[in-house]
Amino acid sequence: MFLELSKDELFAVMKNLVYTFNWGWLKSERFAIEKCGLEAFLGEEFTRVFREFGSKQAKKLMKLSIISGTNVDSIVKGLQLSHWALFEKIELAKLSENTVRMRTINCSLQQDSRRKRGTEYPCNYLGFSSESRIGFVKTINPRAEVKCIYSPPNSRPKNIPDNVSCEWIISIP
Repeated sequence: MFLELSKDELFAVMKNLVYTFNWGWLKSERFAIEKCGLEAFLGEEFTRVFREFGSKQAKKLMKLSIISGTNVDSIVKGLQLSHWALFEKIELAKLSENTVRMRTINCSLQQDSRRKRGTEYPCNYLGFSSESRIGFVKTINPRAEVKCIYSPPNSRPKNIPDNVSCEWIISIP
């Protein structure tokens, strides 16, 4: 059946599947936190899973020869084709030949959490945001570094606009 679909139809079906799996992940995460407590999500096991998640995305893009280098431009291209870009509006600004800033604008998860729970979702506290980025970026270039500038529940620095849900600096020393 998939082979009979047009390119646009196939893309729509695949995007629907990705969104459905993402919904399932978030629903499972919330269920586990409610049943087992937030502390169950913290620790070595989940850190490893989150890094592997990011790494697997980058490895597939490299295996498909979509990403072929290890420089900042290759990292930017990978991020443009990642789940972050599919699910959210991200801004990637190349600050130098070795540094890029990644911002998520009006994150849907944050908006949903504020609307339904009246509070920000603690992305940075859970580790998925940072560890999956680290896994992704370090797969493209093992020397690369990922630094969180802002992610809830941390305090927002004054120089970061209100529509920015999180900000990361990725650099290659």
